[in-house]
Amino acid sequence: MEGSSKKIVQNFVCQKLSQRGFQWNCCSDLRSELISNGTSPGEVAEAHPAGHSQSVVGEGVLQALLEATVEFELRYQRAFKDLTAQLHITPETAYQSFEQVVGELFRDNINWGRIVAFFSFGGSLCVECADKEMDELLPRVVQWMTTYLDNQLDTWIRANGGWDDFVRLYGNDAAANSRKSQERFGRWLITGFMLTGVILLASYLIRR
Repeated sequence: MEGSSKKIVQNFVCQKLSQRGFQWNCCSDLRSELISNGTSPGEVAEAHPAGHSQSVVGEGVLQALLEATVEFELRYQRAFKDLTAQLHITPETAYQSFEQVVGELFRDNINWGRIVAFFSFGGSLCVECADKEMDELLPRVVQWMTTYLDNQLDTWIRANGGWDDFVRLYGNDAAANSRKSQERFGRWLITGFMLTGVILLASYLIRR
């Protein structure tokens, strides 16, 4: 499944970087790949005016992920900003930080809310790398996210309806609308409590 996982991760990261005003060569490479597969430059530009491509198959997944992570980051904006700032990412420490934070995130459970948090963290990590002019880390973070998706999360995702079920639950701004639903809001609170644990872990790593 690595091919599809990597496209989801790459497209997500490209969109997150674009939203923050950053450009990454790999995003242009994705656009070129789409054109080489038979999509004309005009069609790419019309479908994706920001210049970043996404596979037709994964478009719903990407959109649902973007909407869900935006909502997640709005809810926990300060906590998430503190997390990425406290990690003090460098080329030497980036993988250890990623591995330990993600390991803590999924330490005792997997659910869609935590997968949204995983993408939020990965996207924020890439933005932090771009902001600090460490673009060489971007493809590495994408690969770490892809590997974790395939090796640690894919079995759970397949057993819980696959990405189609995620789109059904979180697409069409369902994450934002969930604030009107006590049941779904509870799921987001669970993710928030877990995020607190991640931040505590980040603080621990800084003191080491």
